[in-house]
Amino acid sequence: MQLALQMVSGYGAEFSAWRMPGTDPAAYTNIDSYVERAKLAEKGKFQMIFIADTPALTNDLGPQTPMFPMDPMLALMAVARETKHIGLVATRSQRHSITHIT
Repeated sequence: MQLALQMVSGYGAEFSAWRMPGTDPAAYTNIDSYVERAKLAEKGKFQMIFIADTPALTNDLGPQTPMFPMDPMLALMAVARETKHIGLVATRSQRHSITHIT
C-alpha cells in the first residue's frame, strides 16, 4: 500500500477548521505549517505528499479560507529542504495564451 497525504490548506479539508480554538488563522499561508505536516507524514511512513494547483479562489472568503492559497511548487520547495524520504507531487495549471504572428 502506498500512502499519500493531500495537502489542501493550512487546516485540512474541513472548511470550518480554521475557526477551531487554538488554530492559527494565518496557517493557510504559513510555509512552516506545510513543512510541519510534511515532516509528520514522513515520520508516519507516508510515501508522498500531494498539492494540487488551483489558480482561482473558489470559496466565499467571508466564512471560509481559500482551499489552495499557495503555489504548490513554492510549498514543495520548502518541504524538500526539510525532508529526506518522502515524494513530492503537484499539479500545474496551464494558462492559455494567444500568440500573434505578424
